[in-house]
Amino acid sequence: MFRKLLRKTPLAWLQLTRNKVRFIVALSGIAFADILMFVQMGFEGALYDSAMKPYRELIQADLAIASTQFQNLISTPSFQRDRLYQTLAHPQVKSVSPLYISAAGQWRNPENRQNRAILIWGIDAGNPSVNLPDPARQIPQIQQLDRVLFDRAGRPEYGDVANMFMQKGELEVQLNNKLVQVSGLFEVGSSFAADGNIITSDATFLRLFPERSSDRIEMGLIHLKEGANIQQVKMELANLLSGDMRVLTTEEWAGVEKSYWETGTSIGFIFGLGVAMG
Repeated sequence: MFRKLLRKTPLAWLQLTRNKVRFIVALSGIAFADILMFVQMGFEGALYDSAMKPYRELIQADLAIASTQFQNLISTPSFQRDRLYQTLAHPQVKSVSPLYISAAGQWRNPENRQNRAILIWGIDAGNPSVNLPDPARQIPQIQQLDRVLFDRAGRPEYGDVANMFMQKGELEVQLNNKLVQVSGLFEVGSSFAADGNIITSDATFLRLFPERSSDRIEMGLIHLKEGANIQQVKMELANLLSGDMRVLTTEEWAGVEKSYWETGTSIGFIFGLGVAMG
């Protein structure tokens, strides 16, 4: 059978290769279109990965609550902190931790003195729910006022902060026109939502934003007791908190962030259009 196939005249191949220049041009056009599609898909995937990275690599909690108006990290509506403490009434909730978030931080580059917006996370240093490279040393550091941790994977426009810190062991910078000390480094990276990140204690966060009320938070982190059914507790807490609060796992919150950039902005449409044009 194979011998009969090999003896047949390959008309299709001969037609393609009869004019080799035209054949190469056609292949090049098809290859360019394929490369264009894959590049657009790669950019799109990188966008979504960077948007979801803080939820996956920074936040450590079984569940998290936020307002039903939540869309993304840079425009997170605040809610009463008491709503978080209500969840302690559930027998499977072990502990809770408030989280303050603001994209209105102004970081002054220590090298050229230029200001740049930065995302600031205010955590409960007594009950931290974030993933840090050296929590045993870094958490006690930021328990002191005016101490912060800097995202070494942020944009270079913030200055060569990581190297300066490694050389000196501590670095004084201006944040929101206040002097603070960089006392440690972590790594999350930039995204379309933020060019860089700062982690500090809730007390320092409120000093950086004196107009903010301590009883208004952006997200509440919930830790469950060992063996608890996360999905069942999630539904029960949603009923407990009525309809103005949303209870999700951190991975589900990452999906909310992805959905915002995919369907709520022009960015997802532009990348999708690039793939379609390719």
